[in-house]
Amino acid sequence: MQKLTIQIPDNKITFFTELVNALGFKVDKSTPKSILTPEQIELVKIECKKIKDDPDDFKDWEDVRKTFNCD
Repeated sequence: MQKLTIQIPDNKITFFTELVNALGFKVDKSTPKSILTPEQIELVKIECKKIKDDPDDFKDWEDVRKTFNCD
C-alpha cells in the first residue's frame, strides 16, 4: 500500500474527504509533525528578522560559494 500527500484548499476539504471516503479510500487526518525543533524555528525567525532589518548585510550566495575550498 502507498501513501499520497496532497494539498487541498480549506473550502474544498469537506467535499474531498466525502469523495475519497465514497471511493473506499482511507483518509488519515493526522497532522504531520514539524521537521524543525522549536529552537530551530526560533533561529530561523531571528535570521529572517535580520534579513528584513538589514538586507545589505548579507552576501550573495554565488560570491560566497566561490570562496569555499573543496580540495
